[in-house]
Amino acid sequence: MNEILKVSFGVVKIGGATGNDPTSLLEELVARVKQGERWVLVHGASGPMEAMCRSCDIEPLYVTSPSGYRSRFVGAKELALFEAACCRYSVELSWTLGRYGLASLPIYPSQAVTAKATRKDALRSLENGRVRVLRGNYSGTVCGFEPAPLYEAWDRGLLPMLPPLASDEQGNSLNVDGDRMAAAAAAAIGADTLIILSNVPGILRNVEDPQSRVESADFEMWNELESLAQGNMKRKLLAAREALEGNVGRVILADSRRDAPVTRALAGGGTTLCRTFTAAAV
Repeated sequence: MNEILKVSFGVVKIGGATGNDPTSLLEELVARVKQGERWVLVHGASGPMEAMCRSCDIEPLYVTSPSGYRSRFVGAKELALFEAACCRYSVELSWTLGRYGLASLPIYPSQAVTAKATRKDALRSLENGRVRVLRGNYSGTVCGFEPAPLYEAWDRGLLPMLPPLASDEQGNSLNVDGDRMAAAAAAAIGADTLIILSNVPGILRNVEDPQSRVESADFEMWNELESLAQGNMKRKLLAAREALEGNVGRVILADSRRDAPVTRALAGGGTTLCRTFTAAAV
């Protein structure tokens, strides 16, 4: 492998949406770990969650905040289902990694606290031009990260795996945004690379044209990046900024649907974001 493509400490986040096949990513992680790289895998669980909701005749409720961020409302029943969905997906990923010869360790708040979060009991939802407040929400915003369980997993030769769950001040589990959780983890371990994978090739100047990808940018271009980001990309860009402000070396927003998504991302196949670039252009 080319030296420039190697990573010392890396975090990669893969979504859990239905139809998102993580097989190629998992194969890559196995190979990279065996070559001495240290990785953390953060995963979502939206696909399993929606399937469990349907099986229980519960309609998932998504809201869009006045600032344009889309999120899921998580009541008490939904939180229990979400924890089960996370477990289901962790098991699937662990089983596949084991087939390829790498043992992993899913880390949940009930066993070891990594991400700490502040609960957002009320969600503000913009509906038909009016703001509605929904209470009884069990999601939160990550406010701290304890990396010790990750180091313990590495010391045991295991790949640490994190579902999008955090612990509040009372020790209760909360649903958190996986991208921002990955950013917090990357900052806590001093990662040189955070890769956030999704079903788009990066930040696009024209959402209808995959070839309009922004190849690289830094903080000087951030206002322009925010004007380009739409939908879920807005939150991924927020997570990228939080990671960079936490001294992560680089954040790459890249396509999960390609073969060898990590290698492609490291080779310039996504949108690479750094604090400063000597020559970066949007």
